[in-house]
Amino acid sequence: MKGTGKAPLVGLALAAGSVTVVLGLLARWPVWLWAVPATMALLLAVLQASARAPKPAEPPWEKTRVAGVALPSLVPDYDFHFSATVWWRPIPNLTGLVHADPAGLAVETVLERAREVTACEIPGRLDLVQHRLNGVLGTQSQDRSGLVEAMGGRVELRLSEDDRHRLGKLSEVRKTEEVWEHERRHEQSKRAYLGDDVLKSPGSAMVWWLARHDEQIREAVDLIGPLAQLSAAANDQAVSELYTHLVPGAGLPPDDSGDDDEEGPTGPARPYGPAGGPSVIGPLRQLLDDVELDADSAERKVYTHRVADFTAAAGRPEFARLIRAKLLGEDDVVPGQPGPTDE
Repeated sequence: MKGTGKAPLVGLALAAGSVTVVLGLLARWPVWLWAVPATMALLLAVLQASARAPKPAEPPWEKTRVAGVALPSLVPDYDFHFSATVWWRPIPNLTGLVHADPAGLAVETVLERAREVTACEIPGRLDLVQHRLNGVLGTQSQDRSGLVEAMGGRVELRLSEDDRHRLGKLSEVRKTEEVWEHERRHEQSKRAYLGDDVLKSPGSAMVWWLARHDEQIREAVDLIGPLAQLSAAANDQAVSELYTHLVPGAGLPPDDSGDDDEEGPTGPARPYGPAGGPSVIGPLRQLLDDVELDADSAERKVYTHRVADFTAAAGRPEFARLIRAKLLGEDDVVPGQPGPTDE
């Protein structure tokens, strides 16, 4: 309908131009008076005729399906399996060049674009990579030779079952290693904190305990000995002489009158000397002899009882039990604690 509507306009333009020329010649008008309108009418007719010339129709889009093509991922030897629909059409050219398989040329063009995307992606993100491919391939582009233009869509990506299984195992191992490494660093930090700070000395250990139990002063005093032992063990050292008397059993000497294998109230007898502390039984026996108290006299027993009682009252019940056991032959054992052995 558009084309037929333009035909009368072309005829009218040509008729108007012709009439103007004839009238101008017959009436002997000045040339400019009739030549200008005639020229304009002729140009209008030419333009209308050019507009009527039909434009060449663009070739239609054709489509083909590509399936199961392996494309590389960022991880070596783990390929994506790519499937998509490819739309393509030839590009008119003045050289007359054609391609024997334009559909194959279009597929190769889409695969090259897809490969540029997948080569930068890890294989564990299938859905994300698939959406990205649909976005990138959805616009048409020409192949390198300029013979076809192509675009892709309806992309599907998958991995082989073996690769999916391996990636799952690797993911679990990696997560386990991360947890183990975190726990190892936490343990190292805790050991460094305890060894280099808390147990650096008995004093620092006591301050640390009080910071956590600031209202338990009496309990803190009772723990000075055990904390001193912990500090010494943490630093591979012997308990300082400053705290030896506070460590249960650390200052108990052996009975120098008994056998070497004899045990005291807190375990095996310790050697006499600086590490074992001062002797008790030997000096006390010497004292009893020096004041000339006979071995079987009642006065010697009373004296010994009073020394043992004074020793217990001074907060040294272990030594008191040892005196009674060795010098009086009494079995003074507190339930739950080891007692002395008989001579």
